[in-house]
Amino acid sequence: MSDDMRQFYDDEAQRQKWGRDLVGAGLFSCEAGMVDTYFQPGASVLDVGCGGGREALALAERGFQVTAVDYTPAFVEACTAAAKERGLTIDVRQANADSLPFADEQFDHVIMVGQLLGHVRPQARRRQVLREIGRVMKPGVAIVSTNAIERSPMYGAYFLVANFVRRFYNPHELEENDAFVRHVGESARLMKPRPVFHWYHADEFRLDAAAADWQVEKILRRWEEERDPTDRSTSGETFYAIRKG
Repeated sequence: MSDDMRQFYDDEAQRQKWGRDLVGAGLFSCEAGMVDTYFQPGASVLDVGCGGGREALALAERGFQVTAVDYTPAFVEACTAAAKERGLTIDVRQANADSLPFADEQFDHVIMVGQLLGHVRPQARRRQVLREIGRVMKPGVAIVSTNAIERSPMYGAYFLVANFVRRFYNPHELEENDAFVRHVGESARLMKPRPVFHWYHADEFRLDAAAADWQVEKILRRWEEERDPTDRSTSGETFYAIRKG
């Protein structure tokens, strides 16, 4: 994660939205289905980008041996406190996703959701993150999610135009499918520097996964799995089951 995204999550409103407001939600139905299908009961699981602990707590409650990491100290503290409150044993640490402090093949599975990969720039570092979670995991399946341009034709149209314009004018050196992040409660401010987030097409994710020696085994689009796909308020995450070895 870049320093600007770390500062973004140091904001109290962001921590509440992505931490305290979600911590009790448990696994989303599409996540639960993937976990039930691909994770071995009682296995060791590394949660990369744990935030306030939503998925780490839910996995520990299901009997998994959970280790959780986040780049943001406030989220490490929040996840640790939430686990203690619930009487759960979770090893929570501060770490960067592209240099994890664990041995090779230490975990049975990895889960990296909440669009963490989109916070990483540039593409070479995103691929390094995918290689790194593969390094610390035994042969098997990990679960990763990204935000999806396919969620809406509007997104596709925006990035088509933005990517074209960046060929001629790109003062912030954005990659294709990068976009500025808006703070909670803040209106858009054109051309002002902001933290940058990378959006994925499924085809692009397949290429990045393959470059990091992963094979995409299954794709689930959360908005199609959980609610009416015409409801624009539904999350635009795409979940991937990716296999190592």
